[in-house]
Amino acid sequence: MIAPQPIGFVNTGLPLMLLGTLALVLPWVLVPPGTRSHGVVAAVIGICLGLLLLCGASVFAAIYAAGGVGVGAALVEAPLATTKFFLRLSGYAALIWGPLLALMWLGLAQRVEKRRGQDQVKL
Repeated sequence: MIAPQPIGFVNTGLPLMLLGTLALVLPWVLVPPGTRSHGVVAAVIGICLGLLLLCGASVFAAIYAAGGVGVGAALVEAPLATTKFFLRLSGYAALIWGPLLALMWLGLAQRVEKRRGQDQVKL
C-alpha cells in the first residue's frame, strides 16, 4: 500500500501547474475551429475531463516513482487499490483545474453563440 506524501512543490505544486495548463490548452486544441454546436463543445469538455483525470493519475504515479516509492510493485500487488489511490490524488487536483476547465467551457460556449449570432445576421 502506498502512503500519501506530505504536500510540497514537486508533488503538489508542479502537477497542479501542469494540469492547470492542460485544462486551458486541451479544450482550445480539441474543439474544432468554427463549430456551432454546443453538443460538440460539451463532448470535448467531457473528453478533456477524462484525459485530465488520467493524466493527473499518471503524473502523480510518476512523481511517486521518482521519489523512490515502489509504484510498479504496488501495481502488481494491488492494482485496483493503487489505481484508485492515484485517481483520488488526481481528483483532489481537480479542485484546482476543474474551475479552469469550466471557464474554458464557458468561453468556448460564448464563441459558439457569437458564431450563431453572426450567421443569423448574414441571413
